[in-house]
Amino acid sequence: MPDIVSRIPPHSIEAEQSILGSMMLSEHCALSAVEKLNEEDFYTAQHRRLYAAMYDLIAMGKPVDMVTVVERLEMKKKLTAEELTYVTELTQRVPSVRNIDSYIQIVKEKSLLRRMIEACGEISDMCFSSEEEAKDIINRAGDIIYRVSEGKAEETLVHLRTALMEAHKLISEAYKSKSGILGIPSGFPLMDRTLSGLQAGQLIVVAGRPGMGKTSFALNIAENVGVRDKKTVVIFSLEMSRDQLGMRLLSASAQTDSQKVRSGNLSPKEINDIADAMEPLSDSGIYIDDTSLIGATEMQAKLRRLKRQTGEISLVVIDYLQLMNTGGNGRNENRQQEISALTRNLKILAKDLGVPIILLSQLSRASEKRENKQPMLSDLRESGSIEQDADVVIFLHRDDYYSDDEAAQGKAKIIIAKQRNGPTRSIDVRWRGELTKYQEIDFAHDEEA
Repeated sequence: MPDIVSRIPPHSIEAEQSILGSMMLSEHCALSAVEKLNEEDFYTAQHRRLYAAMYDLIAMGKPVDMVTVVERLEMKKKLTAEELTYVTELTQRVPSVRNIDSYIQIVKEKSLLRRMIEACGEISDMCFSSEEEAKDIINRAGDIIYRVSEGKAEETLVHLRTALMEAHKLISEAYKSKSGILGIPSGFPLMDRTLSGLQAGQLIVVAGRPGMGKTSFALNIAENVGVRDKKTVVIFSLEMSRDQLGMRLLSASAQTDSQKVRSGNLSPKEINDIADAMEPLSDSGIYIDDTSLIGATEMQAKLRRLKRQTGEISLVVIDYLQLMNTGGNGRNENRQQEISALTRNLKILAKDLGVPIILLSQLSRASEKRENKQPMLSDLRESGSIEQDADVVIFLHRDDYYSDDEAAQGKAKIIIAKQRNGPTRSIDVRWRGELTKYQEIDFAHDEEA
């Protein structure tokens, strides 16, 4: 029979005391702790209460020291003589404030082990209850373990101060950048200005009729993020093979006619241009998965595995929604419900991974029947809850697709038809069909510039 002492949850009272004492001695230590620790990382209720008081002080921009901490604690509950003595002695228990990172690492490690014990208990209960199929339990178990590995606790109720701290951090970053871009730049300046960049957790739907260049538009963004900014981008291509995508990226990057690239009818200069484009693309952070009929669950598993390998994922592109696999479980009555389930799962995935997901989607034929062919949000209705789940809906519309007029050639629009937290607008762009590339028309002359 195991010794009962071994069943006490992992913790380090000494490390927790050293962190709290260091926070009262050094502003640097206080900021480091707030950045890396949560209230739940502390083992004892007394230490959690102390940390919460210090967190509040930092959130309000006040100094953290023995006097301010005691005052903050007594605003909620009068301290006993023993409690007051304990707080005042914490600074004397700190071996060295220079070791704050080591103390934080110890506390995080113990907290992680405690959450892992809780997760194993939850998984064990699910297995013993046998209320779900084994494969569903495995998927849920994977989600639970992933949350632990990412440091995401089950607790979802947080005080407003946590949200305010996160919002203040974003505002500060935007201010420092001087561009007003909170998210990742897409390479389309006017669109970035309107959207404040591609933001973490967003589901961004890019929709249009066949032939509008949705894939090209997504690849233009992927190239900007993966090649220019050296960030990790994952492209799930359910329609085109990886060599076809590679060819498109090469021709667009080398500014070479895509038809000539496909046929091999190239001049020596064009061959050299393509060779020159190979190196930056090869050194980029772009990954491609051309598995057909892939579903949201498989995407989630692959993205999580890649995130563990690379450390981060900045953008996910899915081409396209209507080709995705719903699992074939027969539970949904029709395709509309299946699509609704997919968009909801992809929105959850974007939020869970903390990355923007660009989801390409086909539009219904409704726009083809109107005199004005420009798409509207109502054209999404046949595809379930896309409009409801999407944070941003972008339509691509080419005038030259519906007109032989020479004046319409190359004219196109990026239409931001929905933005959950911002304005909508239409942006004039140029479609370079030979390069499979969208380009904003000189944005410096835009009325907002």
